[in-house]
Amino acid sequence: MTSGASGARGERAGGAAPSHNEASVFGRGAPPGDWPEGRPPRLTLDTSALNARGSIPAMNRVERWAEEGKVVLYVPPEVTAEAEAHLGGKGRAMYAGKARSLHGGGEAAGAPAGLEEEMAAVLFPHTRPGELTPGQRRDARILALHRSLGNDVFLTLDTRHFIQKGRRERLAARGVRAMTPAEFAAWAGERLEG
Repeated sequence: MTSGASGARGERAGGAAPSHNEASVFGRGAPPGDWPEGRPPRLTLDTSALNARGSIPAMNRVERWAEEGKVVLYVPPEVTAEAEAHLGGKGRAMYAGKARSLHGGGEAAGAPAGLEEEMAAVLFPHTRPGELTPGQRRDARILALHRSLGNDVFLTLDTRHFIQKGRRERLAARGVRAMTPAEFAAWAGERLEG
């Protein structure tokens, strides 16, 4: 890895957050491409990973794999609802359309009781359950659905809420593998392309 200031490999400025492309973080204990044999990996998309403009190269690759049947994409109802809630915003209609076009990959009536609260405690450990914002509750619900479906990877570009400050590791301990699209492409690319 290259730090922005020094350019040295494997170094990072003191206190700097890990890059969302850092393979060393998501790779601990997980061999590349370790989803079950006999089926494509199932991916849950976060709202931040919607690639409506086609401007995220790694998501372009993931979407191509989905078109080829190499991965299955699941867009939770909460993601579609969030995208549609912002239809009035400039350029937001395309995000709602993207969410609707990718919808699939499994359905869940709801996560098991307690799972949403467990995910909220991981993501927002300093916030009491009754004080969660609607967005925080939505994030916890999306992860709870992801886990209850048994999907393999939660794809997000929102590293602040799902990856940084030990969240990735705490989620992994609860059966949720969170990655950015670039990390997923690096992790799964050899097996999917091979």
